[in-house]
Amino acid sequence: MTFRQVAPAAVIAVIAGLLTACTPAPAAAPLTTPAPDRPGATSSPAPPEAGIASEPPPPEEIRTPGIDAGTTSLLTAGPAKGSRIIGEIQGGEGTLWVMFDCRGAGTAEITLEPLATMPITCLDSLITPSMNQLDLKTKRRLTVRVQAPGSVEWAMRITR
Repeated sequence: MTFRQVAPAAVIAVIAGLLTACTPAPAAAPLTTPAPDRPGATSSPAPPEAGIASEPPPPEEIRTPGIDAGTTSLLTAGPAKGSRIIGEIQGGEGTLWVMFDCRGAGTAEITLEPLATMPITCLDSLITPSMNQLDLKTKRRLTVRVQAPGSVEWAMRITR
């Protein structure tokens, strides 16, 4: 044999070997497990049910945000939906913490009249927590309001 006769045969053999190596392996047989009621007996896994979707888990419940050690709760509200006048809190020098959790597509607006307004973007399917710090220097009473669409569920706590 000459080199011209051997070279094409060698190339074909290499390509055939590569193609064989790249072909997928045959599907494995399903595993069997011993049946619990009879020793030594086996059972096959059940085929998945076609067309039956599992139910999604229920949404997490909105709760009033917790309180940190060393703080005093001044006002709590919720769980609620839509807009409300929550109440009044006494001003005074120091730091207020406004904790607000919401769920539902839309924007909720927390107002501490006449001092501050805080817009919070709420997500449709997730509880959106927020925490805002206000450094007060006034002794005026503050009226707390939440303005939100009826589709937004929320709960809040104000601490000092």
